[in-house]
Amino acid sequence: PPPDVAFGPPLQPIGSCSDQPSCFNQYGFVPLGVETTLTLVGAGFSDGDTLIFLYVPDKAVLFQADAELDCAGALAVAFAAEVDIATALGTRGTIANSQVVARFEPPVAFDPIRSAYKVCSYGGTNMYDESHYFISRSLVLAKYAAPPPPTPPPSSPPPSPTPADALALSKPRMSTGHSTTFAEKFLAKVTDGKSKTFGKSKKNKNPWFSAKVTLENQQPVRSVTVTRDTKNKPSKAKKYLDGFEVWVGKKAGEKAVKCGGPFAWSKIKKGPVTTPCDSAKSKHRYVTIILPGTRKTLAFGEIEVR
Repeated sequence: PPPDVAFGPPLQPIGSCSDQPSCFNQYGFVPLGVETTLTLVGAGFSDGDTLIFLYVPDKAVLFQADAELDCAGALAVAFAAEVDIATALGTRGTIANSQVVARFEPPVAFDPIRSAYKVCSYGGTNMYDESHYFISRSLVLAKYAAPPPPTPPPSSPPPSPTPADALALSKPRMSTGHSTTFAEKFLAKVTDGKSKTFGKSKKNKNPWFSAKVTLENQQPVRSVTVTRDTKNKPSKAKKYLDGFEVWVGKKAGEKAVKCGGPFAWSKIKKGPVTTPCDSAKSKHRYVTIILPGTRKTLAFGEIEVR
Protein backbone atom coordinates (compact mmCIF):
# COMPACT_ATOMS: atom_id res chain seq x y z
CA PRO A 1 0.00 0.00 0.00
CA PRO A 2 1.17 3.61 -0.51
CA PRO A 3 2.71 5.39 2.47
CA ASP A 4 0.63 7.65 4.71
CA VAL A 5 0.86 11.36 4.04
CA ALA A 6 1.95 13.31 7.11
CA PHE A 7 2.18 17.10 7.27
CA GLY A 8 4.30 19.48 9.32
CA PRO A 9 3.96 23.22 9.99
CA PRO A 10 2.04 25.31 9.11
CA LEU A 11 -0.44 22.44 9.57
CA GLN A 12 -0.79 20.91 13.04
CA PRO A 13 -2.12 17.47 14.07
CA ILE A 14 -5.77 17.76 15.08
CA GLY A 15 -6.58 14.10 15.68
CA SER A 16 -4.68 10.84 15.22
CA CYS A 17 -5.60 7.18 15.38
CA SER A 18 -4.06 3.74 15.55
CA ASP A 19 -3.86 1.28 12.67
CA GLN A 20 -7.50 0.40 12.45
CA PRO A 21 -10.07 0.54 9.63
CA SER A 22 -12.02 3.73 8.94
CA CYS A 23 -9.57 5.90 10.84
CA PHE A 24 -7.81 9.08 9.69
CA ASN A 25 -5.08 11.36 10.95
CA GLN A 26 -6.32 14.94 10.75
CA TYR A 27 -4.28 18.10 10.12
CA GLY A 28 -5.38 21.73 10.14
CA PHE A 29 -5.94 24.32 9.17
CA VAL A 30 -5.32 25.23 5.55
CA PRO A 31 -6.77 28.59 4.43
CA LEU A 32 -9.27 28.63 1.58
CA GLY A 33 -8.91 30.88 -1.44
CA VAL A 34 -5.17 31.58 -1.14
CA GLU A 35 -2.05 29.77 -2.25
CA THR A 36 -0.49 27.75 0.56
CA THR A 37 2.78 25.84 0.97
CA LEU A 38 2.40 22.55 2.86
CA THR A 39 5.38 20.64 4.26
CA LEU A 40 5.52 16.84 4.19
CA VAL A 41 7.24 14.93 6.99
CA GLY A 42 8.30 11.30 7.07
CA ALA A 43 9.52 8.95 4.38
CA GLY A 44 7.83 7.45 1.35
CA PHE A 45 7.65 10.44 -1.00
CA SER A 46 10.16 12.15 -3.27
CA ASP A 47 10.35 15.23 -5.46
CA GLY A 48 8.09 14.99 -8.48
CA ASP A 49 5.41 12.86 -6.80
CA THR A 50 1.80 14.06 -7.12
CA LEU A 51 -0.81 14.54 -4.38
CA ILE A 52 -4.54 15.12 -4.93
CA PHE A 53 -6.70 16.83 -2.28
CA LEU A 54 -10.40 15.92 -2.72
CA TYR A 55 -13.15 17.93 -1.03
CA VAL A 56 -15.42 16.00 1.35
CA PRO A 57 -18.54 17.94 2.51
CA ASP A 58 -18.96 15.75 5.61
CA LYS A 59 -15.89 13.91 6.87
CA ALA A 60 -18.01 11.87 9.27
CA VAL A 61 -18.97 9.49 6.44
CA LEU A 62 -15.33 8.46 6.05
CA PHE A 63 -15.20 7.12 9.62
CA GLN A 64 -18.04 4.67 9.06
CA ALA A 65 -17.08 1.00 8.86
CA ASP A 66 -18.67 0.54 5.42
CA ALA A 67 -17.32 3.79 3.94
CA GLU A 68 -16.03 3.65 0.36
CA LEU A 69 -12.43 4.74 0.90
CA ASP A 70 -11.36 5.60 -2.63
CA CYS A 71 -10.22 8.57 -4.69
CA ALA A 72 -13.39 9.14 -6.70
CA GLY A 73 -13.15 12.59 -8.24
CA ALA A 74 -9.37 12.60 -8.68
CA LEU A 75 -9.77 12.50 -12.47
CA ALA A 76 -11.81 15.73 -12.54
CA VAL A 77 -9.30 17.54 -10.32
CA ALA A 78 -6.32 16.29 -12.37
CA PHE A 79 -7.94 17.39 -15.62
CA ALA A 80 -8.76 20.86 -14.23
CA ALA A 81 -5.15 21.27 -13.08
CA GLU A 82 -3.83 20.28 -16.50
CA VAL A 83 -5.79 23.05 -18.22
CA ASP A 84 -5.10 25.54 -15.39
CA ILE A 85 -8.74 25.79 -14.24
CA ALA A 86 -9.63 26.31 -10.57
CA THR A 87 -12.22 23.91 -9.15
CA ALA A 88 -13.89 23.60 -5.75
CA LEU A 89 -13.73 19.79 -6.09
CA GLY A 90 -10.15 19.86 -4.86
CA THR A 91 -6.62 20.66 -5.91
CA ARG A 92 -3.42 19.00 -7.08
CA GLY A 93 0.19 19.59 -6.05
CA THR A 94 3.61 18.31 -7.02
CA ILE A 95 6.18 17.63 -4.32
CA ALA A 96 9.37 19.72 -4.52
CA ASN A 97 11.87 19.85 -1.66
CA SER A 98 9.37 18.01 0.59
CA GLN A 99 6.78 20.74 0.01
CA VAL A 100 3.55 21.06 -1.95
CA VAL A 101 2.20 24.40 -3.15
CA ALA A 102 -1.59 24.32 -3.60
CA ARG A 103 -4.62 26.59 -3.63
CA PHE A 104 -7.85 25.31 -2.08
CA GLU A 105 -10.83 27.01 -3.75
CA PRO A 106 -13.78 27.73 -1.40
CA PRO A 107 -16.62 25.22 -2.02
CA VAL A 108 -20.20 26.49 -2.39
CA ALA A 109 -21.30 24.69 0.78
CA PHE A 110 -18.47 24.66 3.28
CA ASP A 111 -18.77 23.70 6.94
CA PRO A 112 -15.58 24.47 8.94
CA ILE A 113 -16.52 21.75 11.42
CA ARG A 114 -17.61 18.90 9.14
CA SER A 115 -15.85 19.58 5.81
CA ALA A 116 -12.35 18.33 4.98
CA TYR A 117 -10.05 17.23 2.19
CA LYS A 118 -8.99 13.61 1.83
CA VAL A 119 -5.46 13.13 0.53
CA CYS A 120 -4.69 10.79 -2.37
CA SER A 121 -1.33 9.95 -3.92
CA TYR A 122 -0.73 9.18 -7.59
CA GLY A 123 1.16 5.96 -8.10
CA GLY A 124 0.59 4.86 -11.69
CA THR A 125 1.29 5.65 -15.31
CA ASN A 126 -2.06 7.10 -16.42
CA MET A 127 -3.09 10.25 -14.60
CA TYR A 128 -6.58 10.01 -16.15
CA ASP A 129 -7.28 6.59 -14.59
CA GLU A 130 -8.68 6.90 -11.06
CA SER A 131 -7.50 3.39 -10.22
CA HIS A 132 -3.96 4.84 -10.23
CA TYR A 133 -4.76 7.09 -7.24
CA PHE A 134 -4.55 5.75 -3.70
CA ILE A 135 -6.27 7.20 -0.65
CA SER A 136 -4.11 7.89 2.40
CA ARG A 137 -5.07 7.89 6.07
CA SER A 138 -4.90 11.69 6.25
CA LEU A 139 -7.47 14.48 6.20
CA VAL A 140 -6.72 18.18 5.82
CA LEU A 141 -9.09 20.57 7.59
CA ALA A 142 -9.68 24.05 6.18
CA LYS A 143 -10.90 27.48 7.17
CA TYR A 144 -11.62 30.72 5.35
CA ALA A 145 -8.70 33.05 4.87
CA ALA A 146 -8.85 36.71 5.79
CA PRO A 147 -9.95 38.88 2.86
CA PRO A 148 -7.03 40.28 0.87
CA PRO A 149 -6.22 43.99 1.24
CA PRO A 150 -7.65 46.29 -1.43
CA THR A 151 -5.64 46.47 -4.61
CA PRO A 152 -3.65 49.72 -4.79
CA PRO A 153 -4.11 51.89 -7.87
CA PRO A 154 -1.75 51.03 -10.71
CA SER A 155 1.48 52.95 -10.75
CA SER A 156 3.67 53.81 -13.66
CA PRO A 157 6.02 50.95 -14.54
CA PRO A 158 9.65 51.31 -13.46
CA PRO A 159 12.14 52.20 -16.16
CA SER A 160 13.53 49.22 -18.03
CA PRO A 161 17.07 48.27 -16.99
CA THR A 162 19.72 49.16 -19.51
CA PRO A 163 21.21 46.22 -21.41
CA ALA A 164 24.68 47.33 -20.29
CA ASP A 165 23.84 46.27 -16.71
CA ALA A 166 23.39 42.62 -17.68
CA LEU A 167 26.44 40.38 -17.29
CA ALA A 168 27.69 38.23 -20.16
CA LEU A 169 27.22 34.44 -19.98
CA SER A 170 29.51 31.82 -21.52
CA LYS A 171 30.66 28.19 -21.25
CA PRO A 172 27.16 26.72 -20.84
CA ARG A 173 26.76 23.21 -19.47
CA MET A 174 23.69 21.04 -18.79
CA SER A 175 22.73 17.93 -16.83
CA THR A 176 23.56 14.38 -17.87
CA GLY A 177 22.60 13.51 -21.45
CA HIS A 178 23.23 16.97 -22.95
CA SER A 179 26.25 17.74 -25.11
CA THR A 180 28.21 21.00 -25.03
CA THR A 181 26.75 21.89 -28.44
CA PHE A 182 23.23 21.35 -27.08
CA ALA A 183 24.01 23.62 -24.12
CA GLU A 184 25.43 26.33 -26.39
CA LYS A 185 22.26 26.36 -28.49
CA PHE A 186 20.20 26.50 -25.28
CA LEU A 187 22.20 29.55 -24.09
CA ALA A 188 21.74 31.32 -27.42
CA LYS A 189 17.97 30.95 -27.20
CA VAL A 190 17.64 32.17 -23.61
CA THR A 191 19.80 35.27 -24.12
CA ASP A 192 18.40 36.60 -27.41
CA GLY A 193 15.88 38.93 -25.76
CA LYS A 194 12.90 36.94 -27.05
CA SER A 195 10.99 34.75 -24.60
CA LYS A 196 9.30 32.88 -27.47
CA THR A 197 12.61 31.39 -28.64
CA PHE A 198 12.98 29.30 -25.50
CA GLY A 199 15.60 26.74 -24.52
CA LYS A 200 14.34 23.25 -23.72
CA SER A 201 16.20 20.34 -22.11
CA LYS A 202 15.72 16.63 -22.60
CA LYS A 203 13.55 14.77 -20.08
CA ASN A 204 15.73 13.89 -17.12
CA LYS A 205 15.90 13.67 -13.34
CA ASN A 206 16.53 17.11 -11.83
CA PRO A 207 17.50 18.72 -15.18
CA TRP A 208 19.71 21.82 -14.89
CA PHE A 209 21.35 24.49 -17.00
CA SER A 210 24.52 26.38 -16.01
CA ALA A 211 26.49 29.24 -17.53
CA LYS A 212 29.62 31.10 -16.46
CA VAL A 213 29.25 34.77 -15.59
CA THR A 214 31.77 37.41 -16.67
CA LEU A 215 32.05 39.43 -13.46
CA GLU A 216 32.81 43.14 -13.57
CA ASN A 217 35.52 44.26 -11.14
CA GLN A 218 35.16 40.86 -9.40
CA GLN A 219 31.83 41.92 -7.92
CA PRO A 220 29.63 38.89 -7.06
CA VAL A 221 26.37 38.07 -8.79
CA ARG A 222 23.66 40.36 -7.41
CA SER A 223 20.51 38.91 -8.96
CA VAL A 224 19.16 36.44 -11.53
CA THR A 225 16.02 36.96 -13.62
CA VAL A 226 14.25 34.06 -15.37
CA THR A 227 11.33 34.47 -17.78
CA ARG A 228 9.05 31.59 -18.78
CA ASP A 229 8.61 30.77 -22.44
CA THR A 230 5.69 32.67 -23.96
CA LYS A 231 5.33 30.53 -27.07
CA ASN A 232 3.67 27.52 -25.39
CA LYS A 233 0.30 27.55 -23.70
CA PRO A 234 0.49 28.32 -19.96
CA SER A 235 -0.44 24.73 -19.08
CA LYS A 236 2.61 23.43 -20.94
CA ALA A 237 4.97 26.21 -19.84
CA LYS A 238 3.98 25.37 -16.24
CA LYS A 239 5.25 21.79 -16.61
CA TYR A 240 8.63 23.08 -17.78
CA LEU A 241 9.32 25.60 -14.99
CA ASP A 242 6.96 25.17 -11.99
CA GLY A 243 9.13 24.74 -8.89
CA PHE A 244 12.47 25.83 -10.41
CA GLU A 245 15.41 26.96 -8.26
CA VAL A 246 18.36 29.31 -8.81
CA TRP A 247 21.84 28.47 -7.48
CA VAL A 248 25.42 29.77 -7.87
CA GLY A 249 28.66 27.86 -7.50
CA LYS A 250 32.31 27.59 -8.53
CA LYS A 251 31.59 25.12 -11.34
CA ALA A 252 28.74 24.14 -13.63
CA GLY A 253 25.85 22.45 -11.85
CA GLU A 254 27.25 23.11 -8.38
CA LYS A 255 24.67 24.10 -5.77
CA ALA A 256 26.91 26.09 -3.41
CA VAL A 257 24.65 29.04 -2.61
CA LYS A 258 20.91 29.10 -3.18
CA CYS A 259 19.59 32.39 -4.54
CA GLY A 260 15.91 31.46 -4.55
CA GLY A 261 13.18 28.91 -5.14
CA PRO A 262 11.30 26.76 -5.50
CA PHE A 263 9.17 29.30 -7.37
CA ALA A 264 5.46 28.57 -7.74
CA TRP A 265 3.63 28.86 -11.04
CA SER A 266 1.38 31.57 -9.62
CA LYS A 267 4.47 33.82 -9.49
CA ILE A 268 6.12 32.59 -12.70
CA LYS A 269 3.08 33.14 -14.90
CA LYS A 270 2.88 36.84 -13.98
CA GLY A 271 6.15 37.66 -15.71
CA PRO A 272 9.93 37.62 -15.17
CA VAL A 273 10.99 36.18 -11.80
CA THR A 274 13.93 38.02 -10.21
CA THR A 275 15.70 36.60 -7.18
CA PRO A 276 18.57 38.26 -5.28
CA CYS A 277 21.82 36.38 -4.62
CA ASP A 278 22.80 38.14 -1.41
CA SER A 279 25.12 35.36 -0.19
CA ALA A 280 27.00 34.89 -3.48
CA LYS A 281 30.74 35.59 -3.52
CA SER A 282 33.04 36.52 -6.38
CA LYS A 283 34.27 32.90 -6.58
CA HIS A 284 30.72 31.76 -7.46
CA ARG A 285 30.91 32.42 -11.18
CA TYR A 286 28.44 29.80 -12.43
CA VAL A 287 24.67 30.38 -12.32
CA THR A 288 22.52 27.23 -12.35
CA ILE A 289 18.79 26.87 -13.03
CA ILE A 290 17.44 23.50 -11.83
CA LEU A 291 13.99 21.88 -11.96
CA PRO A 292 13.79 19.27 -9.15
CA GLY A 293 11.89 16.07 -9.82
CA THR A 294 11.93 12.81 -11.73
CA ARG A 295 11.33 12.73 -15.50
CA LYS A 296 11.29 16.51 -15.79
CA THR A 297 11.89 18.81 -18.76
CA LEU A 298 13.43 22.22 -18.06
CA ALA A 299 12.49 25.04 -20.43
CA PHE A 300 12.39 28.83 -20.15
CA GLY A 301 12.48 31.86 -22.41
CA GLU A 302 15.12 34.21 -21.02
CA ILE A 303 17.78 34.51 -18.32
CA GLU A 304 19.50 37.69 -17.20
CA VAL A 305 22.24 37.96 -14.59
CA ARG A 306 23.27 41.18 -12.85
